[in-house]
Amino acid sequence: MAEQDPMLDVFIFETQQLLETLEETLLQSEKERELADEHINEIFRIMHTIKGSASMMQFEYLSKLAHALEDLFDKIRAGQTRTDAEAVDGVIELVLAASDIFKTEVDKLSAGINEGGDFSELIDKVHKYLAFIQGDASAGSSEPASGSSAAGAADLPEEHEFLDDGSPLYKIRVTFEDGCQMESMRAFGVVTSLAPHCQMMIHKPADLNAETASDEIIANGFVMYIQSGENPDVLKKLCDEVMFLQSSSLIPLAPDSEDLPQEMRPKPQEVEEKAAVAKPAAQTEVIAKQNFISVNVNKLDKLMNLMGEIVTTESMVTKNPEVANQHIDSFERSSQELRKLINELQDIVMSIRMLPVSNSFQKMHRIVRDVSKKVGKEVELVLIGEETEVDKNIIDTLSDPLMHLIRNSVDHGIETPDERSSAGKATTGRLTLEARNAGGDVVIIVSDDGQGLDRERIIKKAMEKGLTSKAEHEISDKEAYNMIFLPGFSTNTEVTEFSGRGVGMDVVKRNIDKVGGSISIESTPGEGMTVTIRIPLTLAIIDGMKLRVGGLVFIVPMLSIQESFKPNDGDVFLDPDGSEMIMIRGEVFPVMRLYRIFDIDPDYETLDDGILIMISTDAATFCLFVDELIGEQQAVIKPLPDYIQKHNVGMHGLGGCAVLGDGSISLIIDINSLVEY
Repeated sequence: MAEQDPMLDVFIFETQQLLETLEETLLQSEKERELADEHINEIFRIMHTIKGSASMMQFEYLSKLAHALEDLFDKIRAGQTRTDAEAVDGVIELVLAASDIFKTEVDKLSAGINEGGDFSELIDKVHKYLAFIQGDASAGSSEPASGSSAAGAADLPEEHEFLDDGSPLYKIRVTFEDGCQMESMRAFGVVTSLAPHCQMMIHKPADLNAETASDEIIANGFVMYIQSGENPDVLKKLCDEVMFLQSSSLIPLAPDSEDLPQEMRPKPQEVEEKAAVAKPAAQTEVIAKQNFISVNVNKLDKLMNLMGEIVTTESMVTKNPEVANQHIDSFERSSQELRKLINELQDIVMSIRMLPVSNSFQKMHRIVRDVSKKVGKEVELVLIGEETEVDKNIIDTLSDPLMHLIRNSVDHGIETPDERSSAGKATTGRLTLEARNAGGDVVIIVSDDGQGLDRERIIKKAMEKGLTSKAEHEISDKEAYNMIFLPGFSTNTEVTEFSGRGVGMDVVKRNIDKVGGSISIESTPGEGMTVTIRIPLTLAIIDGMKLRVGGLVFIVPMLSIQESFKPNDGDVFLDPDGSEMIMIRGEVFPVMRLYRIFDIDPDYETLDDGILIMISTDAATFCLFVDELIGEQQAVIKPLPDYIQKHNVGMHGLGGCAVLGDGSISLIIDINSLVEY
């Protein structure tokens, strides 16, 4: 397969970032029922940037659509249109429809499909709606708004003379990373960011739409001369926010500086009047180096795999019996130092892959908005803990489960305004999406204040579909609620666009299981339901405890272990179901014999001879009986062989395997699935 054009990769990445910002801005405007000036300018900037970069990539079908929207917002910010709530709603609907088209087309380009498209119908709608909100049919001309193609022209202050208001003058130079492409578009982004904070501005090159603009910026950097009363730190920060920045510098200039363009210098008498004013002691150049770079995620995957191999190799070297048994002091000191360095390297590599869940969470605003409108409900989405970080691969896996859960809550859980009013609730439903760290896991909680789950209805439906053979009184609330995760299960009597087909919730559980996570449900009829997802921070490396049963070595995550101890037979008894239980400090816990779960011949069957490990999870706390504890082991998680996964041989309770220091294989126990045993 041919490698994708790096320039296309840049276009796709940056357009996706712009579309995310666009959607957040639109939803905020919809919530406020108005288009604030900063939102109008932001949307105009996004459309102008997409138009320019799409045109450069020769995606004219995207460029034309962006141009139509740019014209629309050029008129809006010029005050030539209605700005009432009805007009704003119409504008937002149009731009969201266009955003969906852009996202679809970018996804196609990412998949290597460049078919183009005809969006003339939507473009025509944009022009007609512009005429409508202008109140003048002639204003709906499809001709581009005059001057709208000049990069940043409408954003810049019109003054091009020194303003005697005491505001300082600055020279700003911005350079971009080599080979980043679209330098003129990036320069335009800097201009539009700074313009609202400047009384005047001149930049070189002056025409960012010129064919030679990018070449000039590559050769000389992008230079701006501005007059601004804003804090210099704020100006510097705005410059630093552009992507692919290599460096930026901000230099204060005196009004009579020879470096200042002639048209920005004060008149001679103004200079004399200002002579008594103290000049800066030194024109210190403030240089901001780029703190962030974009890295292909495939390179991070390779780096993580390499890190895993280093951990495994280090274990094989330091725990080699031929060396370890010699007890060489110098070797042991060197081994400890190597382990320290590898741990630091591992922490850094893993932190590179960690991303905040904010992007995934913010996307749910759009889903809540679209679904609630279509089903005639009023729903408020509350986000908590957006800054919580998790591994990049897990974030990708989380997207679909969260989408299904959010849709299910809006469509199936939260009542209509009339139903909520009759039940004494606020007409607007509340949906909460929360993330937080808990040990080595991330906990995601989706809760609503809707009608909750109907236990009797769930059990009845499960019996009708043959999904359970238990009598109703034998089924606990937890078992009943978890039935909604069974394939083909649905209590919706009507098939809608969002639910009722018997698919969705089983996909949620399958995707969570895939990353070694767990999912549980709590519900109170009439008050709402809460879905709790628990997933590991990373899928790559864990700190574990090695234990042995018979001839097999297993690894249990250290974070799940509470304590280990030698049991007494007198503390163990059987419950009415015949299950082994043990009394510890006045509390009763179930006992699981690992050799029975995996059908292994153990060394010991009497509890006095072996050892018990207390394991704690969200779902339960229990004691695991094994032959021997070997010691701590940092394990690089490897997937189970394909043939085992294909035939599902002994998969229950196993989360993968690891290579030990002596080259042997250890099985990693999946505590969450073991609880369900």
